[in-house]
Amino acid sequence: MKTLLFSLSALVLTSLALAEPVPIFDGKTLAGWEGDAKIWRVEDGMITGGSLTETVTRNEFLATKKSYANFDLRLKIKITGTGFVNSGVQIRSVRVPGSSEMAGYQVDAGIGWWGKLYDESRRNKVVGEPKDAAALAAVVKPSDWNEYRIRTEGPRIQSWINGVPALDYTEADAKIAQDGAIGIQVHGGGKALAQVKDVTIEELPATADAPTWEKVGRPGEKKAEVRSQKPESGARTAAEERALLKVPEGYEVELVAEEDPANGIGKFVCLAFDQKGRLWTTTALEYPVDGNENPAAADALYASKAKDKVLVFDTPFAPGPQKARVFAEGLAIPLGVLPYKDGCYVQHGHDIAFLEDTDGDGKADKRTVILTGFGVQDSHLFPHQFTRAPGGWIWMAQGAFNYSKVRRPDEPPEKAVQFDQTRMAKFRPDGSGFDITSNGPCNIWGLVINGEGEAFI
Repeated sequence: MKTLLFSLSALVLTSLALAEPVPIFDGKTLAGWEGDAKIWRVEDGMITGGSLTETVTRNEFLATKKSYANFDLRLKIKITGTGFVNSGVQIRSVRVPGSSEMAGYQVDAGIGWWGKLYDESRRNKVVGEPKDAAALAAVVKPSDWNEYRIRTEGPRIQSWINGVPALDYTEADAKIAQDGAIGIQVHGGGKALAQVKDVTIEELPATADAPTWEKVGRPGEKKAEVRSQKPESGARTAAEERALLKVPEGYEVELVAEEDPANGIGKFVCLAFDQKGRLWTTTALEYPVDGNENPAAADALYASKAKDKVLVFDTPFAPGPQKARVFAEGLAIPLGVLPYKDGCYVQHGHDIAFLEDTDGDGKADKRTVILTGFGVQDSHLFPHQFTRAPGGWIWMAQGAFNYSKVRRPDEPPEKAVQFDQTRMAKFRPDGSGFDITSNGPCNIWGLVINGEGEAFI
């Protein structure tokens, strides 16, 4: 009799732990979901977001009103359109106040993105890669229905696409929330349509003492006092940071430059040395601006007298910290700079321009646009890493999510070169000969070309 009672108890506990999958989309309405009604609707029994005739200007999300922690989610998703066509499934996410964005994990969907795990509006980077990209590529059906299965248990996140294992990621950061809404994204930047159907979820047993958004703090909120007993301290000065660095015996760290917020000096990005040993850099005080979300605001910023500068440190090898010389100002997020003759090439907005010092006073007084038509959809992916190469060429790179039609200012639009997303290109100092040299890689910040023309990234 004792054995029978034990078996019945085990049966009851198992049935409670393994809840049956339930639909979270009824196929008729968006009951239980919230999002912009101008973007999201139900068509032919499918969640539908975006448009094939109008550009989706910013990332848009449809989110569940209910929060989920551990679960096994299944759905079918179809992505179609032109331009940048991308979608994804938000999990363990929350809305970002005052924005269309959601913060949290995104199980990505789209060409070049299937099976990846992106941390949307939080760490803003890919945190998990597909287990076997080639195996996924063999089963993914572009512009057609693909079945996603997503399973979360504690810090572990797994996914499958059309039955093939895609992702197996375990979160190492104990401050990342393990609960939140589920969402569907249609990415800004293209004429894109995201459609989802057959959405079911099986809720799994909770993880004891798991971090939640309430514990770690939602976007825009002060984080709760968790996990650290060390007293908070203010930001260290550059000299204090230098003193904490540990280097091998025989090496020394010298402080060359430091931020000076009172004079608009800070948020340095790129570095380049000229033939006289001077160090050139730029600021990015205006970063970020989202051209996808508000293209008019982005264009207005680049047309204005903005906060950013091109700086020169004339004696970087002398005892520091050095005082910066302002070579050019009134710019906005100039991510690329290359000293050349009596000036420098700089990326600014839609253009690559040559800023020239014609009177020898150390400041630019002439601006010549040599190439135009670069996309400004995403401000951390502008043309960058300008590098001189054998044969009189200048190489450069562009990151993902920007779409460009590049030409010289005196050329008609039909002469423009389509230059989209992660690519590298080269051009002559006068802007002629613009030519794509590679598809990818993404967001490089280290490019060296030797005397034989070999490129090292």
